[in-house]
Amino acid sequence: MTLPTPFPETDDIYKTNNQAFILFGSRFFADQTVVELLSEFLSVFFSPKWLGQQGPITSPLPSLQELNKWRSNGGSRLKYRPPIRLNLKLFALLCASPLDSRHQVHTDHYEYLVEKFADQIQSDRRKPEEVKEWVEDFLMGFQGAGFDRTWCAQTLYPVTTTFLLQETIWNHTEARRNPATTWLESIYKFKTYYSVSRHRFLSRGGELLYLQLCNLFASKKVTEFVQRLGYFGEEYTLDSLHECLQTGFQLLKDTESTALNKMVDFIENLDHETYLKANEHDGLKCEWCPQESWPEAYLFALEISRILRATMDPVERLELMQFGCALQVLRSMCAQSVRYSSLLSRNSLTKGSALGYAWLFSPKEGYSRQQRLASCQNLSIVFRLIQSALQNTDIVNHARAVKSKRSVSDSKLDRDYGYKLFNLMGKRLDIIFPWRGAAPRFVLTDKLLRYLVLSVLEPGTSCTYDEFKRRIYSHHGIAVEGLELENAVIWSGLPANTSVQPDGSSELTEMLRAGGFLTELSDGCSLVHNPFSAQF
Repeated sequence: MTLPTPFPETDDIYKTNNQAFILFGSRFFADQTVVELLSEFLSVFFSPKWLGQQGPITSPLPSLQELNKWRSNGGSRLKYRPPIRLNLKLFALLCASPLDSRHQVHTDHYEYLVEKFADQIQSDRRKPEEVKEWVEDFLMGFQGAGFDRTWCAQTLYPVTTTFLLQETIWNHTEARRNPATTWLESIYKFKTYYSVSRHRFLSRGGELLYLQLCNLFASKKVTEFVQRLGYFGEEYTLDSLHECLQTGFQLLKDTESTALNKMVDFIENLDHETYLKANEHDGLKCEWCPQESWPEAYLFALEISRILRATMDPVERLELMQFGCALQVLRSMCAQSVRYSSLLSRNSLTKGSALGYAWLFSPKEGYSRQQRLASCQNLSIVFRLIQSALQNTDIVNHARAVKSKRSVSDSKLDRDYGYKLFNLMGKRLDIIFPWRGAAPRFVLTDKLLRYLVLSVLEPGTSCTYDEFKRRIYSHHGIAVEGLELENAVIWSGLPANTSVQPDGSSELTEMLRAGGFLTELSDGCSLVHNPFSAQF
């Protein structure tokens, strides 16, 4: 077995000694929250992009022709330029940041912005100070992640594309060593006092998911895989899927709040010089994903396209996409681990999902002892699978041969990039329970079920209950009952038995019924229905 082939075919993969970067791509990281995963993912879609000398590309995705040319040329990395809005973040988040993280020049400039804001506000009913407090509280409500960080390192929830900003970190050490005396000094020496490419919180996870889609659409070999999933028709071709994502993401941008964007622009332009100086940068460069990740990328693209097509509240759509991005990280880790681990027997592999793995889910409450033990054993096997793949002989030998000042210990590998990252991400999604304590397991939740219904069914369509169970197993390896649960038990190395099957009423059926997704027919057959209509 050789090393994974990167997309794009950059030599950088051969210069890293981090086994997780070689295996999964660069990179999935434990410090990146699910909000920041979504924010970074959308940031690549809605920022100007360059493929080598091609660009700027302003559409959400490069065209199929551009992607094919990129693959054939090889080597060049995708570059994109999200904006930096220091005035907006300072105005909205300074008062929500820890006191000890605020430098004097931050406070001084905040007071300057407040004064400029008050000078330009005209209202017969409210004093400028009241308007300022209302706007500040309103914007603070979009605080998405990083509540314990400096104001500039926090992330806004991406309800609008003007909130998709480049990571900006205040260099506390440099500021203590050589204190800036004025705000303008810190801006004119921007690269001294701020870091914009460390990827500490926007840690490349969203970039990696975007690269997976680019790799998929530059591929030509999906037909057999799609047919194995049970999907037939023109709408499942790469051309149709690419067009659907282009339309869906563009519509996402076109329908955002114009009033909110005008407010953001107004605040940012209170000091236009800061905006201009802070954005004198070269942008960011994405790294790579494994070329063989296209099957999981296809499933991800199909699911996201269905969420984009559905007519729903914009915030609910973002929440579903956020859930889908985090779930894609878990799916990607499992799928790639199956390819590079020797842990599973050939028989186990045949019992897994379309990507070769299985997740055995049990009820959060009202479970039997056998169900709990089987689910715990299954998650333990998933952890061991990831650990085994990271210790793949070829990958380990290559990583050890790379000369680097920074070594990556096995404990750090597991904690930040391996099975403990998987465990943490699952807990953030509430699909791994309990949060603390021994014997974690996969559990069904209403949020997970809502995502599954809206992502495996086209808007406004239905399928039989048995077909729904087959689809969620094919897409995610999620097994709850029936044949899929039997296969997941065998995949987990347990003997086939009926004791793990639901005794009496089905938890999955009850949850689908409670969510309004189940239609029970008189002949005893049940249909699972996606109640949202299609907007295009």
